[in-house]
Amino acid sequence: MSDDLRFIIAFIQPFQLENVLDAVRRLPSFPGMTVTQTAGIGRHLSHPPRSGEETEVNSFMPGVRIEIYCLNSEVPEIVRAIREHARTGRRGDGKIFTGRLDSALRIRSGEEGPAAIHGDRT
Repeated sequence: MSDDLRFIIAFIQPFQLENVLDAVRRLPSFPGMTVTQTAGIGRHLSHPPRSGEETEVNSFMPGVRIEIYCLNSEVPEIVRAIREHARTGRRGDGKIFTGRLDSALRIRSGEEGPAAIHGDRT
């Protein structure tokens, strides 16, 4: 169903945030997003240091987590915008995850479901 609720979580490089923000804000049905500063390690740093390998005291790399809650029909367009505008072609560009959202409720108005995400746009 096109009105199923979905979520998108993307981890991107901090310096790509403005590019991604500019791209998703141009989408006609963009519902908004939450951004959180993060730090993490990728698979290439997830093993114990090997002999002769340089180690860092803090191997966590800075990142940005983007959360977007939207309709199923909006997912492909939003994911495409994030992917195209966060990509540098280098290791650590990030990841995008999507999934089904069971419910949504707008606290101010009490709207539920799709209306809680898009509402009356006021």
